[in-house]
Amino acid sequence: MNIKIIEDRCTGCGLCVKVCPYNAIEIVDNLPIIKDNCIYCGECLRACKFEAMVLKKTEKREKDIASYQGVWVFCEQRNGQIQSVSYELLGKGRELAYKLNTELCGVLLGKNLKKDKVNDIIWRGADKVYLVCSEELADYRNEPYTKVLTDLIEEYKPAIFLAGATSIGRSLIPRVAVK
Repeated sequence: MNIKIIEDRCTGCGLCVKVCPYNAIEIVDNLPIIKDNCIYCGECLRACKFEAMVLKKTEKREKDIASYQGVWVFCEQRNGQIQSVSYELLGKGRELAYKLNTELCGVLLGKNLKKDKVNDIIWRGADKVYLVCSEELADYRNEPYTKVLTDLIEEYKPAIFLAGATSIGRSLIPRVAVK
């Protein structure tokens, strides 16, 4: 999806900027520019009095659904401590993985995470853990976490991805889904 600006209708009034809950629009040369962190919620379209913005669906990419395998759980951590919701999701993920006869994987992002954290995830039912450690993943930030998760999903193609309905999960997963 993308948002198309109809330039001859746009006045550069900035209403779209004011209503965007993700700070994903800026006015440049009297026209709105949609940034990469847009999740296409549509608030800007509803606010535009001049109908100068249109949500365009891009062509669907044909995907080989059979190549998508496995159940993944985003193992959220804060200050190096895995959050309890991750363990709950690993339990549900294990049930799904058994039913689908596939593997359960945990995904852990952060900085300098210790090996015992990976072992905790395995002891809670994961067959495999994808661990990504980086300075920019030390604390949760939308863009780096979204990029890493999107890259992992595109490369390894899980059939199911579970994440907690925490403040981080509610911020991260819509962004990943849009990408």
